[in-house]
Amino acid sequence: MSSKLCIPLFAAACALSPGLCMAGDGPFQPHYEVINLGSLGGVDSAALGINDAGTVVGWSSTATGQRHAFMYNNGLMTDLGTLVGGTASEAHAINDQDVIVGSSEINGLGRGFPEIRQGFIWQQGKMNPAGALFCPCSFDVRYGTSFLNGINDAGQAVGWSGTVRGSLVAHGALWQAEALQDLGGGAGDRSISHIYAINDSGQMVGYYAQDAGKLGTLTFDREATLWQSDGARQSLGSLPGDTTSVALAINAGGSAVGWSGSSDGGRAHAVMWRGGSIRDLGVLPGYASSQALAINFQGQVVGWSGSADGSFSHAFLWRGGRMLDLNALVRDGSGWVLQQAAGINILGQIVGTGMLNGQMCAYLLQPVFEWGFPARRPLQSMLAQGWEH
Repeated sequence: MSSKLCIPLFAAACALSPGLCMAGDGPFQPHYEVINLGSLGGVDSAALGINDAGTVVGWSSTATGQRHAFMYNNGLMTDLGTLVGGTASEAHAINDQDVIVGSSEINGLGRGFPEIRQGFIWQQGKMNPAGALFCPCSFDVRYGTSFLNGINDAGQAVGWSGTVRGSLVAHGALWQAEALQDLGGGAGDRSISHIYAINDSGQMVGYYAQDAGKLGTLTFDREATLWQSDGARQSLGSLPGDTTSVALAINAGGSAVGWSGSSDGGRAHAVMWRGGSIRDLGVLPGYASSQALAINFQGQVVGWSGSADGSFSHAFLWRGGRMLDLNALVRDGSGWVLQQAAGINILGQIVGTGMLNGQMCAYLLQPVFEWGFPARRPLQSMLAQGWEH
């Protein structure tokens, strides 16, 4: 292959996979275009997930001040509504078939009856409830509590649900075949577990707490946990000296990310678990804490780093052994303060939440190379326009 062919094909590969050409990997230093996703008529919004096609989900306030789940695609934000009788909802994840999961208030009994939070599955324009592992049913309560936070391309969704011991003593749950399956030890088990993500191999991550005896203080120790597709549970461990850890995302190769720290809500560090070991991803300079919220196929990680109490933070991208402040990688004068990054896809597109003109806004970061074209430009279109010559 001639060098004349190598250079354009390398550039095309960068366009398909920004991870090949990020800072430090060669001359193609990228920066990002910040896209404001807008709102559903209100003032606040947050982006929580993105699929490999670039469709974004999250929540936005409406003109009436309610919080509704949204889907954003091709410049349009769509209100996903709520479950029957509900007033609020959030979308947490989307797969490559545009099936969305999240949580919504539900109340089919009418005014005067309480709304209950329950997980939902949204597809083909319709939102359906995920149900619950247990319902404390009475005259005015007809629903159990549940949340869904992750979904894979097979349509399996994960989250957690209240049990016979109460909504706070929740168990990790897998939704498949139109029903929730308890992965936390059974209805009467005293443990608490939450599951946040699932990959296409059926591996799930979250946390497991063996004893809920300290539940009243909300300082119980948690163990970052991997569930295999057959439900087998394995502790991922914490950093040396830490008492608690939580895994929040897992990629197709089985690498998981999250955080490790203290159970009292103090300092935490973003971490990666891979091949049976744990790696401290560190913090941004000058900050005390960090959490990793998402990881893509290439092993690029995003999240936030900030003060120990989380009151101030900057979004980060970790790749190639370095944590980078995303605020330093956007064009000067954007006006944004990118506070956290919640999702990253195979193209290196990043979504999250930041401040713009004093308002909390959902954003999409589009990688752009120094010569100016968007990083998601299809390889086929480049070849069609002569990039192979």
